[in-house]
Amino acid sequence: MGETSNTIPPKGLGSVDFLRDLAKGAFLAALTNLLLGLYTIIQSGNFPTHADWLTMIKSTLAILLAYFIKNLSTNNTGQLFTKDKPTTTVPAKELEAVIEKAATK
Repeated sequence: MGETSNTIPPKGLGSVDFLRDLAKGAFLAALTNLLLGLYTIIQSGNFPTHADWLTMIKSTLAILLAYFIKNLSTNNTGQLFTKDKPTTTVPAKELEAVIEKAATK
């Protein structure tokens, strides 16, 4: 379908692309926990303890949940708790021409 047309802006409020959002949320959680681990090592000079790991796991779940809630509650233009804005379907060939024109400026 993407070869023939694109919807601008895409669907938003109440929609989640589960695998993509899971991957992005997991990346954010992993990065956050890496920083938490480095902070623990720098502050105490020791590797994180079992209690620190439990805290990191809890923060991972909280970050994933918050990421999904954010994606469910924003519309197609990034506004919170607002209906999706009208969309325009653009044929792929016309979209490519617009992108090329914008790239040359």
